[in-house]
Amino acid sequence: MERITSRSNGRIKDTVRLRDRKVRTETGLFFFEGVHLTEEYLRFRGIPETVFVTDRAAVSYGSLLSRLPGDRLISVTDEVYGKLTGETSPQGILCVCRLPRISTSAAEGGGVLFLESVRDTGNLGTVIRTAAALGVRSVVLSSDCADLYSPKTLRASMGAVFSANIAVAADFKAEITRAAGFGKVYASALHDDSVSIGSFRVMPEDSFVIGNEGQGVSPEVKALCCATAVIPMTERAESLNVSAAAAIIMWEMTHGR
Repeated sequence: MERITSRSNGRIKDTVRLRDRKVRTETGLFFFEGVHLTEEYLRFRGIPETVFVTDRAAVSYGSLLSRLPGDRLISVTDEVYGKLTGETSPQGILCVCRLPRISTSAAEGGGVLFLESVRDTGNLGTVIRTAAALGVRSVVLSSDCADLYSPKTLRASMGAVFSANIAVAADFKAEITRAAGFGKVYASALHDDSVSIGSFRVMPEDSFVIGNEGQGVSPEVKALCCATAVIPMTERAESLNVSAAAAIIMWEMTHGR
């Protein structure tokens, strides 16, 4: 196992640079930290390119690390790992992996959750985690959504990014039109004639669009939908967080199945 003891080591510097989305795109690499994400990556994607591990982690998580080829493991001091980590209480395991090829179109059929311009990494990761848990067929993102492979998105998804059926649409509006050929497509938005979630039956092929945290679903996308749907609320709250609203909608999309 290789050993790195200097914070100025080139491999350490290159890994730190992967915090930048542009660098991730240029190099085709991303990273994540922690035991759970490592387990999920091994379960659904395979072997990471490189795994940095502290001496303490090597002892504590030896059974996990034994599943990795020795030439992929790099031992680092606590001081070196301190430069790598973005966690307040790191577990001492950081994996560098190849960016997977991301689909630009949803799988054939309906039952799609569309996310338009969702910018918060925590919201995006949480929505993907819920989609994986409830069995949503496909999640389609507009190209201006938050980065799927940022450390914060990965952390919020708890590794669901590695298993969920996700696409980043080359043509978001075309994907919505295609989904409308299989079932109804509803925009999650308040309008004078909005229908209330829970007051109508959602069929397995029906899809929903959830919009940006501040602006909601754009008028152009809303025009492609058959209706707008709203989650009934008391007057004690003006709105719901994107991830909370998405969870309610995804429950309606999947529990009937």
